[in-house]
Amino acid sequence: MNKYLLGSALALLLAQGSVFAYDYSYTEDASKDGAANFYVGAGLGVLGGDAADACDALDLNCTSWKTFVGYRPLENFAIEGAYQNLFSGRYTGTDNNSYKVESTGLSASALGIVSLKDNLDFFGKLGFLAWEARTNGKASADGTDMILGGGIQSKINENLGLRGEIEHVGGDLDSTNYSAGLTYSTF
Repeated sequence: MNKYLLGSALALLLAQGSVFAYDYSYTEDASKDGAANFYVGAGLGVLGGDAADACDALDLNCTSWKTFVGYRPLENFAIEGAYQNLFSGRYTGTDNNSYKVESTGLSASALGIVSLKDNLDFFGKLGFLAWEARTNGKASADGTDMILGGGIQSKINENLGLRGEIEHVGGDLDSTNYSAGLTYSTF
């Protein structure tokens, strides 16, 4: 048993040289090769569909907002994750009690991108949204539904951009979010 342990330790000791052989210095070529093609952003929107109907019926704030982070390894493809606040507010029930209501979610999507000019891109989006509606902090409904959407984004300068998009969430939520926002990219 000890000779196997000694042999394994010796093999690990000899293999560590190749682990430390990688050059970790940043170059502009690394960025062009996709190593630094990240972006972040935030947006404000308005809901339409079933969620907006529920929001209107309860006289809630139907303004949505989201923050997102993405990685664009190829010129025509990106993956994106987002936190979305779909609606929130307070309403008075038939029992005259005040209730706090909000609906939030986490999404993951793949984006297909077509560049029209150097600073103008069109994109289509396909993914999933895991959402939850809460009343007074307790889950009252939840689900995971498909997202289908698209939009346009334009660069203001080398790193900042404007983005407008439409996202339809099917399934139980069955709603459309119309949003506009800002992005910051490393490419």
